Amino acid sequence: MAEYITNIVRNFRPDAGNPMQLLIDEFNSMDTDAQGILTASLSAATPGGPVSFTSRLFDDASGIDKYLAAVQNSSAERKKQVSDIDAKCSSARLRIVRVLKQGKYVGSNPPTVMVRNFIRPKRGYADEAISIIGDVIDNVPEGETSATLTESTTGETGLLTLSIPSQNWQAAEERYSRFRSTLGRPIAKRMMDITESSSRVPFFILANTIEM
Repeated sequence: MAEYITNIVRNFRPDAGNPMQLLIDEFNSMDTDAQGILTASLSAATPGGPVSFTSRLFDDASGIDKYLAAVQNSSAERKKQVSDIDAKCSSARLRIVRVLKQGKYVGSNPPTVMVRNFIRPKRGYADEAISIIGDVIDNVPEGETSATLTESTTGETGLLTLSIPSQNWQAAEERYSRFRSTLGRPIAKRMMDITESSSRVPFFILANTIEM
């Protein structure tokens, strides 16, 4: 099971055009044995153009060191790819998250959508929120997709993220409808009591080398 994930989070300028193919080419050009997934969204709350996540998975923190060294020592051609992409961005940040619960994908076809739920627990309630969410993940039936739960260790520390792959948008929205139907339960009300803020952002999956 992966223990850490690095996310290169890019916020594109509104006048950046369509950066998707540039992102795919850059993702595929990275010489690494780390599994990864490239996602992009037009639904993020941040102002500007698309937001992309270039994510890589590592068994332990030493894999992050190896990966970042490979990035620094990459070819001039690849560095130009990165520079060309970043020139279209208003910001580009490296975020590291720790995997608390590993989810699983169940579907007849590969997923095309990744929904990320960003959850900010109130101060002093992070452990309780993690426990509640972890129990929910553990109780997902064997034949159904379950979310991966991560906690930020850089940037906005303590931010929890639930990442749920779906075969398509219909499946993602059906899952959200099922979630909405549970909001009257005591456990859901408790989560609302101890949560400062939350947002649900669907992403297109542009490239994926993760075994699901």
